[in-house]
Amino acid sequence: MGSQDRGPASGDGSSDVHQEPAEGSPAHSVVITDADPLSRGAVRDHLEPELDFEVVGEAATAAAAIELAEQHRPDLLLIETWLPDQSGADAIREIIARSPRTSVVVLATETDQRTQLTALRAGAVGYLHKAIDIGLLPGILRGVLAGEAAISRSLTRVLVEQVRALESNAAVRLRPVKSLLTQREWEVLDLLSQGASTAMIMRELDVSEGTVRTHVKHVLRKLGLHSRKEAIRYVRRVAELDPNHEDVGATQPPWMTAEGHDEPRGVRNGLQR
Repeated sequence: MGSQDRGPASGDGSSDVHQEPAEGSPAHSVVITDADPLSRGAVRDHLEPELDFEVVGEAATAAAAIELAEQHRPDLLLIETWLPDQSGADAIREIIARSPRTSVVVLATETDQRTQLTALRAGAVGYLHKAIDIGLLPGILRGVLAGEAAISRSLTRVLVEQVRALESNAAVRLRPVKSLLTQREWEVLDLLSQGASTAMIMRELDVSEGTVRTHVKHVLRKLGLHSRKEAIRYVRRVAELDPNHEDVGATQPPWMTAEGHDEPRGVRNGLQR
């Protein structure tokens, strides 16, 4: 781990003094996940002297990290995006499902934008590059525990641009409180409405082709639709009829006939190419 990165946009990252936990307060529990024992050791060596952090476990695989998260329910879990048994994004989703109050921060060698965004979408609250000055890590993690996001300035700019882009994408804003669709199915519908191919959805969500097919099949069946084209029409039509998106996905499309609700054409294969 180097020192050329200026660190995340949030927090001052200062760590030149050891910080003691408030009287009567336990130290913040931390799990470190990285296939490289040297990287785990470097992180541990910089956290253990800090009295407000306690490393309660280390993992070299996603499976071990998930087990430790469920066992300890740590305040923080640091994770690499590359793990030998599972993708970092999938591991993050599972960790949060098992321990919802754990704040997951990625500490990785990967710097490409897609990997970073995938990790954030999976539920991470921070993405740090291993080239960051490791001495800043305790201060950055304190910021995360205080509610800050540990992300680089360049990634912050990307996120701002994506928020602006939401206004021109009706599908992305469709998130009703009550819906037939799961959160993941909405993400798939978002991408379908933008004309994304199967391969594009696989890359964007970091899932397999079989998983994409399953999600598309569920979306079509739940909404009583026949094809990807009808899914796109559905999103655009609802955006026109229900600008507040209160009932999107809560019922079958209003223009569909009852006959179309039993077993829509194309649902068996999941995707209409």
